[in-house]
Amino acid sequence: MIEGEVVEIAKNVYWVGVRDWTRRIFDALIPLPKGASYNAYLIMGENSKALIDTVNPGFEKQLEGKIRNFTKPDEIDYIVMNHAEPDHAGSIPYLMKMTSKAKLVTTRRGVKMAQVFYHVPTERIRIVDDNEIIDLGGKTLHFIEAPMLHWPETMFTYLEEDHILFPCDFFGSHLAMGVYSDEIEDIVIHAQRYWGEIMMPFRTMAKKGLKT
Repeated sequence: MIEGEVVEIAKNVYWVGVRDWTRRIFDALIPLPKGASYNAYLIMGENSKALIDTVNPGFEKQLEGKIRNFTKPDEIDYIVMNHAEPDHAGSIPYLMKMTSKAKLVTTRRGVKMAQVFYHVPTERIRIVDDNEIIDLGGKTLHFIEAPMLHWPETMFTYLEEDHILFPCDFFGSHLAMGVYSDEIEDIVIHAQRYWGEIMMPFRTMAKKGLKT
């Protein structure tokens, strides 16, 4: 029996995130009339397992329960921090305590944030550079630095075999509903609103990133 809502988006790739229907404000400024989603993804390789991002503080137990549908949390080898904001990384301390072997994967700019915000010791951090890969066994994580989209440490993770890009906040929208774009009425309007509120100040970096 599957605990909680999970979605298999490709073979051995699962959305294990959380929908927050009650959240009504973001960054003390942006209204969220339709809530928010905290998107985390479990990737089960033949040799190693990785979690792409986590969830906001307060939802750690839900994330743990969803992970346990497929593996024990202490069997996770890598926790990828694409972005250090709490809605992506807030459950890192909780998960790092549950396993002695997991490494936190982040950019060089992300190291200090992981240490200051989430108290991750240096020896448990794996720094990845632009275009570096981690082979999980049949699942290859390819890391792409994306500074200032929209924080300095931001990176994207590309799952090569399944052609899936985990783009952090870059293609975001503030919604608690749906999984795929064709499930959301007026998805373009929601995406445009998100772009205007979050990403517009970084449009120069966005254009540069799209070219690379």
